Amino acid sequence: MSYYAEQSPRGFANEINTYRFATKADRDAWVEDHENDGDCNSASQGATAITSAQARKNIGYKGDDATESYNSNYIDL
Repeated sequence: MSYYAEQSPRGFANEINTYRFATKADRDAWVEDHENDGDCNSASQGATAITSAQARKNIGYKGDDATESYNSNYIDL
C-alpha cells in the first residue's frame, strides 16, 4: 500500500506534482513540512494528503484542447 500527497507549485490545475510514500507517517510528516510552501504572490497550493484515486486522476490528466498538462508522474519519496 502507498500513500499520496499533491502540491501545485504555481497554483495551476494543469501543474500538479503527485508524491508517493511507503508509509502514512512519512507522507504525513512531509505534508506537515510542506503545507505552507508556495509563492505568497500566486495561487500556489501547499502540500495536501490525497487518496490513491485522486493520485491516479492527477497523473492520468493529459490536458484538453486549450490546456497542456504539466502534471508530474509519481514522485517517489
